[in-house]
Order: sequence, then structure tokens, then C-alpha cells
Amino acid sequence: MFRKPVLLVLVVLALFAVACNPGPQATTAPQPAATEAMEDNDNMQEGQDEAMNDNGDEMMEDDEMMNDNGDEMMEDDEMMDNGDEMMEDDEMMNENGDGMMEDEAMNDNGDEMMEDDEMMEEGMMETTTFVIRIENVAPADGLTVLAPGAWELNDHPLAFFTPGEPDRGQGLEALAEDGNPTVLVSTIDGMMAGDMGSFAIGVFDTPVGADAPGPAGPGSAYEFTVEAYPGQYLTFATMFVHSNDWFFSPGPDGIALFDADGNPISGDVSDQIFLWDAGTEVDQPPGEGADQAPRQAGPNTGEAENGVVEMVVEFQDYAIRVTITPQQ
Repeated sequence: MFRKPVLLVLVVLALFAVACNPGPQATTAPQPAATEAMEDNDNMQEGQDEAMNDNGDEMMEDDEMMNDNGDEMMEDDEMMDNGDEMMEDDEMMNENGDGMMEDEAMNDNGDEMMEDDEMMEEGMMETTTFVIRIENVAPADGLTVLAPGAWELNDHPLAFFTPGEPDRGQGLEALAEDGNPTVLVSTIDGMMAGDMGSFAIGVFDTPVGADAPGPAGPGSAYEFTVEAYPGQYLTFATMFVHSNDWFFSPGPDGIALFDADGNPISGDVSDQIFLWDAGTEVDQPPGEGADQAPRQAGPNTGEAENGVVEMVVEFQDYAIRVTITPQQ
């Protein structure tokens, strides 16, 4: 009756002893699948390392390419800079060239001016002497009487006045109202001081054949001479005596003494001479006014007009002839 429990106890003790002392442990051999997985991992790691190396090489190549491109870009920038410098040099050369051309043109003009001056000083520039004749061709009972006048020679178109504008205050009023040219000549001569190479001015006051200055009545004439070179112009003014402030004169451009080919003009130029109103004194009927030169009490006694210089068109009872004769 007690054997079965004893046996059970012995069995339990035996099992307990075995459990407490398992003995040497057996090593488990690696399974093939695990080994292959490990090898695959190693291969993958090597592949990744190689890829990283390849990527590193590529990155190095990229860096080298970037460096090369950077160097090329720097070279391009330098070339562009050089191009800009070359453009700037070209522009400077062009500008300098233009400046040199302008300087050369200025030098040429200066040389021409110097040559002209030298030719004038040395007498090499060919000049022509002209005799200017202003003739009163009115009938003996006509109203035309001329007074002493002024003339001017210059190398550009010129006149003692500007049509449509007031008298310049240089002395034309005294010439046109009183037959006195000296104020005009003195004023302009002073203004043109230092320009004697191309400028000349003077007075004509003595009729041909007369012994003293005075007016030129019908049949009388004034003459004067000028010496001019091609390109010069002449103007003059002489009072229409039986008026308050009228005078004979060429138009605002004067008279060209040479033609376009440089040949001296010759002959009658009366068609270039006009009767002008100075606009400085109120007009009275020609030959009747108490304030006109032959009848006035003294110079500058008429009523001031404060007008402008304009051509006289309503009066035609006058006769004047002007001729220009070059001397051989």
C-alpha cells in the first residue's frame, strides 16, 4: 500500500536532480539559411561600400568638374572682363580717334586761318580795287539831293540796320536826319577795333569835281574806292536830303563784290539800292517839311517817331544810279 507513493517520490527526486544538473550543453550548428543571410548581408555591405566608394569617386569627379567649370567660368569672366577692357580700349581709341580727328580739323581750320592771315600780311591774297560811284541822275528840278554818307566793307553780308527793327543807336539817325555820317563811322570803327584784316569803313563827303565836302545835287556824284578780296561785301548809306529821315542804301545783305567763282563784279548795281525810312523822326511831305535838313533850324529838331527801319514804297520821285568798276 505504501510502495506506490515511495516510487513516486523517488521519481520526482530523480527528475529534480536531472533538472538541477543538466550536464554539458550541446552547441547548435548554424543553419544554412542563416549563414546565407549573413553572407548576403556581408555582400550587401560590400556592395554598399563599393557604391559609396563609387559615389565618392563620382562626387570627387563632380567636384573636379565643378572646379573645372568654375575655373572655366572664371576664365570666361576674365575673358569677358578682357572683352570689356578691349571694348573700353576700342571706345577710348574711337573717342581718342574722334578727338584726334576733331583736333586735326581744328588744326586744319587753324592752319587755314593762319594761312589766310599770313597771305593777307604778306600781300599774297589777291585783292581788287573797286571804284564805287553814287550818282544823282535826277533832273535839275527834281527832289533828289544826296548828302555825305558812310560805307563799310566786311567779309560777311552786312548793313547799317535791320529791316523791321528800330535804329541800332550807332549813328544812323544822324546820317538819315541831318546828313552827318561821322557818328556812325566813328561808332562802328570803335566796335570793330582789332578786326582790321577783313574790315574797313569810311566817309564819302565831297562830290566829284568839288573842292569841299557838301551835298550832291542833280548831275553830281560821290566816288570812293575800296580794296577787297573774294568773299567780301560792301554797304553804304546816304541821306535823301528833302526828307525827315530817309536814306539810300543796299538791302540788309549789302553788295557782294565777287561772283561765285571769285571774279570781281562790274557795272550798274542800282537795282540793289533802295530808299529806306529810319523810323527815327515823324515824316513830312518830301521837299516841304519845316523839320527837313534844308529848312530846319538845327540838327535833330523834328518830332521823334520811335518807329522801325522800313523800305519807302509810297514815294518814287527820285533818281539814283550806282556803278561798281574794278580796276585792272
